[in-house]
Amino acid sequence: MHALNKILLGATVLALPFLSQAQAASLVTVTPPSGAAETIVFGINSHNVITGSFIDANGVEHGFFGPLNGDYTTFDYGGTSTGTEPRSISDKGAINGFAADPNFAVGTEFFRNADGTIETFTKDGAPLDGVAQGINKKGDSTGDYIDPDSGVRTGYLGENGKYKSDVDLGLNATRTSPRTINKSGALAGFFVDSGGVTHGFILDNGVVQVIDADGSGTTSLEGLNKKGLATLQVTDADGNPHSMTYDSGSGEFTSIEVPDGSTFQQAWQVNDNGLIAVSTDIASYIYCPKKAHCPNGAKDIGEGRSWHAKPGSAFVYDRNGRTGVKPARIVQPVRGAKQ
Repeated sequence: MHALNKILLGATVLALPFLSQAQAASLVTVTPPSGAAETIVFGINSHNVITGSFIDANGVEHGFFGPLNGDYTTFDYGGTSTGTEPRSISDKGAINGFAADPNFAVGTEFFRNADGTIETFTKDGAPLDGVAQGINKKGDSTGDYIDPDSGVRTGYLGENGKYKSDVDLGLNATRTSPRTINKSGALAGFFVDSGGVTHGFILDNGVVQVIDADGSGTTSLEGLNKKGLATLQVTDADGNPHSMTYDSGSGEFTSIEVPDGSTFQQAWQVNDNGLIAVSTDIASYIYCPKKAHCPNGAKDIGEGRSWHAKPGSAFVYDRNGRTGVKPARIVQPVRGAKQ
């Protein structure tokens, strides 16, 4: 797919899980940066270099990246920002994310080159206000921003730190939030339909696949690798996010269940080897599904539940992004990192 082409689409939806055979997994605990009171890992590339943010003793959020052994480089966006939150890292070491700022509703979106220089995503000369998350080896990136004219949260494509074009799913969505772009340019993320319900999506070669992991109306895709393995989150009635993987080839969902006693668990970037950055309210981890080769220091954990879409659950979405089936209204996460 040429990701910068105009988008437009036939859509299908996967929903209503059936349980099937469980899978084993393993887990590596991420070493916190020095001085961290709290650490969130958001990204991992195919060289197992991770990126994320940590909060220091004064409550200030800083960015970091480096190998899993804890030999990190830390950085800050600077300017008037009050925090720095890297969201993904490419195989070449480029990073994108956003920096919280009192002058922005969400934050200033940035692109950190592998040489350490930082660029700000702008459109018509104005910095983008939203979340930059998703970058591939070519330097193609994605995210969303608040349109200053309409106030609508809109998806966009970038290239090497420069805004290129908006993303249009061809649906009358009230919010479109791409969160990842893989090697071939396929996008994944989530949108909010005209009824206020959130659905995940994968946009590949001009066709959008709408993905609902359950009936909660809260599915948000966060990562997608070259093999079509996606990471996603759903939110329970108490506002706690829970995570899983989705194999877009087989239609199989598998829950991610980190046994650390946490209340919520969020899965983020997945690299091309299948390793996944996961954060909970206890710690951060690299999660390795059954078929993925985990780095040294991995610990085997319990099996996750697996299910497929119910047969006959594919529907054609209308221009408002609705199937005619009324799922529950969206429950915004009240805990964990922003989606």
